[in-house]
Amino acid sequence: MITRRAALAALGASLLPTSAAFPDDRLEYRDYSFSDYYAVKGAFPSLQKDIDAADQIVRRLPTDNYFSIMQSLSEITEVGSTGELFNMRWKQVANPLIVRFFHDIGYAKTPYPGDCTSWCAATLSWCLKHAGLKIPKDPASSQSYLSYGRRITDPAPGDICVFTDVGDKAHGHVGLLVSRSGAVLRILGGNQTGDSATNCGPGYLKSKIDVTEIPINPQKKRSVGIHYLSAYVRPA
Repeated sequence: MITRRAALAALGASLLPTSAAFPDDRLEYRDYSFSDYYAVKGAFPSLQKDIDAADQIVRRLPTDNYFSIMQSLSEITEVGSTGELFNMRWKQVANPLIVRFFHDIGYAKTPYPGDCTSWCAATLSWCLKHAGLKIPKDPASSQSYLSYGRRITDPAPGDICVFTDVGDKAHGHVGLLVSRSGAVLRILGGNQTGDSATNCGPGYLKSKIDVTEIPINPQKKRSVGIHYLSAYVRPA
């Protein structure tokens, strides 16, 4: 019989990092307050066909476990009307799939939805909910995962890794463990590996759902990375 841990390990082994660059390319990210994207009229509205295409992607995703859901999101090959992949932040228009993540986890009428908001936690929370699991009280906050599930010391592929900003304990990053090599973790998650600027403001890059490498950084040194590992967490 194949155990859950073995199955997740096999999935993790099939994922290759698309970026291992240091320092972390989210160094200058800032959070901007935006109105609920689907309620906004004016500049750069999403086309209905893109919203429909995002809905079709969701309908074909697996529901067996959150890791395989996140992996499937990372493997999306469809592009929208802008020519950009549905699993990345778009340059001019909010990606309706990312906006949906926020809507589905309870942020449809807040000032936060939209892919200009940091979306790593929203993506993970959406994957957990899509798999039928509970989500944190504040599912769009990476640090809310510090009080979610149960802390573990024996992480396996698929477990949640919570990172905290070296200079700001209220912010950070969250994703799923793929593997560990020394003091570096390979993390599968959203809002990773940006490669070009967007219209979101200074420091915002065109990030996506994929695998990247993040140092554990136990000494909390800015020279090593902008984050340090705060906890390994497993859904209860």
